[in-house]
Amino acid sequence: MKVALKLFPLCLGLLFVAMAAGAPSSCWADSSAQVRVAGHVPARSVASARRLGRLPAVAQMRFSFTLPLRNQQALDDLLRRVYDRSDPLYGHYLTSSQFNERFAPTAADYDAVKTYARSLGLTITGTHANRTILDVAGPAAVVEAAFDMRMHQYQAHSGHFFVAPDREPGVPNAIAARISGMVGLDSAGVWHTHSLATRAADAPMATPYQIGTGPGGGMTPKDITTAYNLSQVSATGTGQTLALFQLDGYTPSDITTYANYYGLTAVPLQNVLVDGFSGTPGSGAGEVTLDIELQMALAPGASKIMVYMGPNTGKGVLDTYNRIATDNIAKQVSSPWGLSEGESGSSFLTSENAIFQQMAAQGQTVYAAAGDSGAYDNGSTLSVDDPASQPYVTGVGGTTLYVSGGSYSRESTWNAGSISNGAGGGGVSSFWPIPSWQQKLGNVASSVMRNVPDVALNSDPGTGYSIYFQGKWWIYGGTSCAAPLWAGLTARVNQKRAAGGLAPLGFANPVLYQVGVGTGYGTSFHDVADSTTNLYYPAITGYDNATGWGSFNGANLIAALAPASSSTTSTTPTVTVPATPAGLKATAGNASVALTWSASSGATGYNVYRGTAAGKEGTTPVRTGLTTTSFTDSVANGTTYYYKVAAVNSAGTSALSNEAYAKPTAPLAFTTGVSGSIGTTTAKIQWGTNLASTSVIRYGTSSGSLTKTLSSSTLVTSHVLTLSSLARRTTYYFQASSTAGTSTVTSPVYYFKTQ
Repeated sequence: MKVALKLFPLCLGLLFVAMAAGAPSSCWADSSAQVRVAGHVPARSVASARRLGRLPAVAQMRFSFTLPLRNQQALDDLLRRVYDRSDPLYGHYLTSSQFNERFAPTAADYDAVKTYARSLGLTITGTHANRTILDVAGPAAVVEAAFDMRMHQYQAHSGHFFVAPDREPGVPNAIAARISGMVGLDSAGVWHTHSLATRAADAPMATPYQIGTGPGGGMTPKDITTAYNLSQVSATGTGQTLALFQLDGYTPSDITTYANYYGLTAVPLQNVLVDGFSGTPGSGAGEVTLDIELQMALAPGASKIMVYMGPNTGKGVLDTYNRIATDNIAKQVSSPWGLSEGESGSSFLTSENAIFQQMAAQGQTVYAAAGDSGAYDNGSTLSVDDPASQPYVTGVGGTTLYVSGGSYSRESTWNAGSISNGAGGGGVSSFWPIPSWQQKLGNVASSVMRNVPDVALNSDPGTGYSIYFQGKWWIYGGTSCAAPLWAGLTARVNQKRAAGGLAPLGFANPVLYQVGVGTGYGTSFHDVADSTTNLYYPAITGYDNATGWGSFNGANLIAALAPASSSTTSTTPTVTVPATPAGLKATAGNASVALTWSASSGATGYNVYRGTAAGKEGTTPVRTGLTTTSFTDSVANGTTYYYKVAAVNSAGTSALSNEAYAKPTAPLAFTTGVSGSIGTTTAKIQWGTNLASTSVIRYGTSSGSLTKTLSSSTLVTSHVLTLSSLARRTTYYFQASSTAGTSTVTSPVYYFKTQ
């Protein structure tokens, strides 16, 4: 007797069959796991730690799949143009929805990863508007089986307990093509603050310790504005929203006391809790407190400060940054937490970079503390801190400030003599290539890799800031103090830019480096060039890897970053119709046609015209106002579409470009699941495809050895093959595949048991 039985891939369960046959419970550990995704094994941490054994099978793991951005070349071009003052697109930032439309992973790819996660037995715990992250959870046993690896527990020399996989995770080809990695499979990295504190009552008073007039001699808001030339600046950040990236909580009454003590109008605070974080103050609460108080010190007129708080895990870090990007409310952001670049796997760094690219495209400025261990961020070798080394983040190093009568006198590189005592972070990235705005500098430590920091500010605890925390006054230092102050300065810049009709500053490095190499450098920055070091790199004239361009000369740098409006010129430039776009190309896809063309001189946007016959594109565009030189049109398969493009600006519309055409076609794909009727010695297997194609089944009694083959060369869309001469009461494994032309689709490994 034959029994109709729906067949399942190994990963979907039928555990009673698997156990009866003594088979593994996951297909992804077998031939379906065709790709190992790199960047998930923390080799350095594992090598120096003590292994404690396997992670219990029932231990719950929370991690995230990360997806890469689309149209990377077009995004690179956009980011170059929106930060080029000579380009018509300068300052034309994207909204979050515009970014998602052009560059976020497709909904289809996101849904495919969701389906894959569920098929493994994982629970989806969170989705993100930009579709770059999918949060999931599941028992360790499921995770191990899903990715063909083992999860081990370790104890580091510091006493920190963590888990990590024994090998890179394996995923099917189709999924590997859709993801950039997985974040949270290991917990070796613990992000840490970049601040040092002393009770104000215990602070020494010897010159230059302390230089401020606050409790314990710490710097007050007025001391900061006086020393850094902001006393005569009327802008206080009015109308601006700031944000803080945090991995701990704070006590609101501390902030209120700080504001009242210094006569500041308390800036409204908005807490944004991510991944279920409670916001309860913990061991890092001092960091959160000082960041809020110092942002408030330099931007007392701001509309609000948004405090984004998430768990101190790789997944928590990524989700919290991503929330700041997808909210796209705050245009000035600071981050005081970091991890040595080498302790963050390549998968994490790449996923983090996608978020910072979105922030840059949206006109958000991000400042990150460069670290407090000098040039030895990992504590032993030359290294830099993430995210300060990220190419779309402004890394902030540390100085020691000297004043005379409260006014600026000079600065040196912050260096307390050893890694443990503290020094301003800086050096050379081992991961990111040198960005364009550093390539022409003659005195960088590396001409091929990203150099850090970009700028600096007073960070020496000996010349630190009075901070109210836990009901007491403290003196705080560290580069974590410098980053929020730069964000506060940027709020003042953006207030003046808005008043002048300019867009927000956005990613700061292109213009900061432009100012740095320009004639105004000596007045906009306080150059540190006294040969003091951050334990390795010396401070020299101009840019250096100890203090970057130096600290800000407040009023002067604001004037450079928020120039006066067009009243400085007596004539208005003549705008002419842009040149006709050239080089239009059309590439067929599945229900889509991808268009690319060359940029037109003078264009501020592009219109796309479409027709279904040559020369019949018409006069009404199907898409207007594109600001990039690429566009993907969603259309029906099986029809040839013809396109032309025109460039536009305030003077009018150019002539139409050359014509390009393409015929989108659906790729070969399964249309129905694999099913079958199982007998005592036979099994009839069937499936469907969208295109007429051949039929092949590879099978055997071992999932790793499908040595037998049954095939049919007849081109059909309904495929039926019957396996015969099978052994009774035996488990068989098989894969079904179909080929049409040069395209082949292959199912996962399935299995059944004869009667």
